[in-house]
Amino acid sequence: MKHKKFLVTILLSLSFCFVSGIGYGEVEEWMYETPNPLIFYVLLEAKINYIVDDPGNFLDVVFDYDPSGGLRKFFPEGVDTKGKICVRAIDTRGVFADKYGTSLQGEFKKQLEGMSTFLESVATDMNSDIVAMFLNSDKIPLGYFYQGEYHLWKD
Repeated sequence: MKHKKFLVTILLSLSFCFVSGIGYGEVEEWMYETPNPLIFYVLLEAKINYIVDDPGNFLDVVFDYDPSGGLRKFFPEGVDTKGKICVRAIDTRGVFADKYGTSLQGEFKKQLEGMSTFLESVATDMNSDIVAMFLNSDKIPLGYFYQGEYHLWKD
């Protein structure tokens, strides 16, 4: 019995010697060469900071930069997204529920102003740099923000 325990101990020790070398090495080159501009990482960091700052009350948000204007198809006609930060806020907390008209627009303003503090490093003027869309929990558009004004979504 002593020999079996000794043999198991030796075999385990040898296996740890060989296996432990697997975790060491260099970072693969492809991992730090990025084709994406820095703004996408800044926006991801802004989202994380927004969530971490108030974990009990955050909305499900997506911060995206639209260099070509391709996101304009998701907004009403006349909204230009080219070169702007697009915010999509989905109401996962019920903050838009049971609100209509100006009170709903006021809630949009409150929520977007809270989010925009995390975007200050890339959006120096909220009115010209940010376009936002507000959706309910079923992802149905309720309203949007464009050029400093809050609008209700028109069907």
